[in-house]
Amino acid sequence: MWSCKVSGNHPGTPSRRNRRGSRTLRVGLALAAATVLAGCQAGPLYGTAGVYTFSTEPQSYGYEGRIAIPEPNSRTEQLLRNELLFRLNRGTPVTQPIYELRLALDSQARGLIADTGDIPRSAIFVEKARFTLVRLSDNQVVLSGDRMATVPYDSTEQLYQNQRALLDARKQTSRLLASQIELAVNAALSGGA
Repeated sequence: MWSCKVSGNHPGTPSRRNRRGSRTLRVGLALAAATVLAGCQAGPLYGTAGVYTFSTEPQSYGYEGRIAIPEPNSRTEQLLRNELLFRLNRGTPVTQPIYELRLALDSQARGLIADTGDIPRSAIFVEKARFTLVRLSDNQVVLSGDRMATVPYDSTEQLYQNQRALLDARKQTSRLLASQIELAVNAALSGGA
């Protein structure tokens, strides 16, 4: 009744030509992947050629405990001074200072967006610093400059929340400003400026 003619191809078995094309495709994909991956490497983008050392210790510049900063006149100046003392001296107490970093700080909170009741809902804390790094042995100015940092914060009708937001913004701007000044001082003392 029914007849079935058996040929060389059974259902589910690819022909020789299809197997050869599939194999060529796999080899081609493997070569393409090898070519793409040959350009990949693991390591820092900017580093020494070959050897990478990772350390949790902060980098030492050789002047830890040698940079003095005069006493501040306000709480905002105190925040900046503390952050700079820690960053520049790496937590080492200042003894026999070689340099003095003199600061003049101007800070201001500005309201930005007012709702229908003319109450600011968003504000920016702006901190500007003029600094001078002086070598104490001969009163030579090594570096002077200006830096600025801004941090936005939210303002509401709640008194405690407003005070807390302003304090947090002051701390954050002091950290940002200290990092900018630290970079400038490190560059000047390492001969990069």
